[in-house]
Formats: sequence, C-alpha cells, structure tokens
Amino acid sequence: MSIFSALRAGVSGLNANSSALASISDNIANVGTNGYKRAETEFSALLGSQNVNATVYVAGGVTTSVRRFVDAEGPREQTQRSTDLAIAGQGFFAVTGDPQAQTGADGGLFTRSGSFSVDSEGRLVNSQGYTLLGAPITQGQALPDPSSLAALIPINLSGVGANARASTQVGVSANLDAREAVTTRTYVNGDFLPGGASTPDVERTIEIIDSLGTPRSLTLAFQRISSSPNQWQAEVSVRPVTDVSAVAPNPQGFVAAGVLEFDANGALTNVPASLSSLNIPFSGVTGSASPQPIALDLSNLTQFAAPTGVSSVTTDGSLPGDLTGLVVSRDGTLTAQFSNGQSESLFLIPIATFLNPNGLQPERGAAFRITPESGDFTLNTAGEAGAGLVQSNTLEESNVDLGTEFSNLIITQRAYSASSQIIRTADELLQELINIPQ
Repeated sequence: MSIFSALRAGVSGLNANSSALASISDNIANVGTNGYKRAETEFSALLGSQNVNATVYVAGGVTTSVRRFVDAEGPREQTQRSTDLAIAGQGFFAVTGDPQAQTGADGGLFTRSGSFSVDSEGRLVNSQGYTLLGAPITQGQALPDPSSLAALIPINLSGVGANARASTQVGVSANLDAREAVTTRTYVNGDFLPGGASTPDVERTIEIIDSLGTPRSLTLAFQRISSSPNQWQAEVSVRPVTDVSAVAPNPQGFVAAGVLEFDANGALTNVPASLSSLNIPFSGVTGSASPQPIALDLSNLTQFAAPTGVSSVTTDGSLPGDLTGLVVSRDGTLTAQFSNGQSESLFLIPIATFLNPNGLQPERGAAFRITPESGDFTLNTAGEAGAGLVQSNTLEESNVDLGTEFSNLIITQRAYSASSQIIRTADELLQELINIPQ
C-alpha cells in the first residue's frame, strides 16, 4: 500500500536529516580545531520497485552518504611558535599515535594539524598527541623511499646538542704602520715571548678551540725588520706556555715564525709557508688532540702609513652548545640552533600526497588513515611533485564556514519537520482507513 511506503519514506527522511544534523553539529563544534576538515551529508533518492504502467506510486525514500572535504584548505593564521607548521598546498604530515614507535611503519597516520611542540620526552608532538615523522639528514641530504614510511622515524630531540668543534682556520685583517721604526737586531725564534729578547711592535691574542672544546689563546706578534724591501718578522705562540708541549728549538710556547714582505704600495706580496699552516701541540688537558692543524690566513694584512690596528679576526671552532631553538624551512628541513652559535639540519619533514585525499578515513584528532578509495601515498620533499610548501609559525584553521553551516542547519531543521509531517499525515490517513464502517 502506498500509505505504508509514504511512512517508510518519512522515516528515511528523519534518519537522513538526523545524519545531516550530526555532521553539521560536528562541523560547528570543530570550527576552532586546527586541521579539521568539514563533513557534509549527501542525499540520494531510493526508488520503489514499480513498472511504467503502474497506477499506484510506491515511495522509495532517501539514503545518505557522508563526504569529507579533505582536499579543501582552511585559512592559515600566523603564530609565535616556530614549530607550528602548515602546508601551503596539497599534502599531509606523516605522524604516529604510538609513543613507542621506532619507525613510521609502526602505525603511520596523516594530518594537517601542525600545532607541534617538544614534549617532556623530547618528541615533536602536535596538540592531538601525534608524533611527527621525519627522515634523518645525513651528509646534508635525506632521500626517503617515496612509497614507504619505514624510512621515517619519530622526531625526537632529546639529547640533541652541539658538540665542540676544534678550530681549523684563523684569519686576520690588519694594518702594520709603514712609519714604524726598523729594528736592526737579529731575530731568534721566541724573541717575542714573555721574557724574550725583543718586544714586538704589534701583538694580538686570538681565542681558538681545541678538540675537547677548551678555549686556548693563540698570540700573533709583528716587528718591522727592514724598509727596503718592506719586511716584518711575524711570530705565532701559545699563552700560557704550559698549554703546549715543548717545541724545539724553543720550549716556551713558540709555534711558528717567518718574514712577511710588502710592496711599495703597502700590499702583501709574500707569506712564508711556515705561517700559513700551523701544527699546535696542545697539552695540559687530558685527551687533547696533538698536534692541532690551523690554517692561518694573513692575506688581508696591509702596510700603509696609518696607525697599526687589527680590523677583524675570524676563526671557526666552537664550544659545546645546548639546543636553543628550531627552524623549519619551506622545503621541510628541520634545523636545530644551539647556544654556541652553531646550527645543524637534523630532519627532513616529507609531505605525503594522495590521488584521492577525500577517500581517506578520518581518525580521532584530525588525523586520517589510508583506504582503498584514497589510494596509496607518495612521500615528496615539500614543494616538489605536487606537494605543498611548509610554512613555519603558521597553523591551518578548520575549513568550516559558520555561515554555511548555520544555513544548512536551518534547512535540515525544516526538512526534519517536513519528514515528521509526512509520518503524521500518513498516520491520519491510516486512521481514516481503519475507521471505515464495517
């Protein structure tokens, strides 16, 4: 009987609009959830079984399916935290919800919720509790297998710190006054050391670092010994003298010496090899490397008729350092910054892309899981092969539009009421049928 089919259609309308109300409610409730993707209930007509010439219409009702707009980007907002990450374009961060995971293959999920921070265990975890996966960078590059999460590991920064780096290069920019008087006495190695036979015209102490991260003092001294040609005696030594082992022929901290020559225009024309490559036999610290090679660059010395002065000194090497900050570049490279001024690239954060991201299965916390409908993923460096760029100090907001949701809410409410009216009317008709006199 068509009245019964109308009842069934009304009931299906109530169920369909209840589903629509649930998805709208979820959207509104998550309007402030970073990385949330809105859901929408879509209606499909069910046709009753009937032939073309039928005189009675049989109502089929309605069925629903839920579509999630995973591929629709939400607006991005700026934040003050460098580990807040958003993807400008397509793709997802690979994450894991297993705190004990050793690789990305241990329960990999995908999300655009990038509110990451370092937790008490040193892991980079977002506000939903998922740990970010990355590829460790070795020798300046990381090339994960694009079809496997096994190449990725949970990013953990516990114990990350900058090791001491021994100095290997020293550069000096200075002017030696061409008006300086010439010293006529014969130079002997170690003359410029404390208590030596001669006092240099210029002396500068430079701090360098040995292989254990211990600061050491390297002293450069200069004395003019000839005006034709323009020559200066240069000597390198270590202070205090106990910092180096005895070096023949002078055991008092002497390292190297040589004669620098300048042309008539004050330009340096000759630097002896003895002053270019130093080998410093540090001692006094257990385990200190000996000798320590130092490349000394004096090419920026000049001899002008101007006061003697050192304009700059450059040296590499650094003390041990603690982690002070993290920087994420647009290609997903995670770089650690340390208190000693060093920085080191630690991980590459790949971007996973899908042929049909709307086919992903939603999980708790704005995460998604692979399904046959979504297809398999491909891992790419951010900005390559269709993957979006990584934006630091940025979060992607929900892609829910409140105006649209409230409009849909009103429509759903009215449709639900109309379905109720169908049932009420069909019930009255049945009552009329039952009340027909016998």
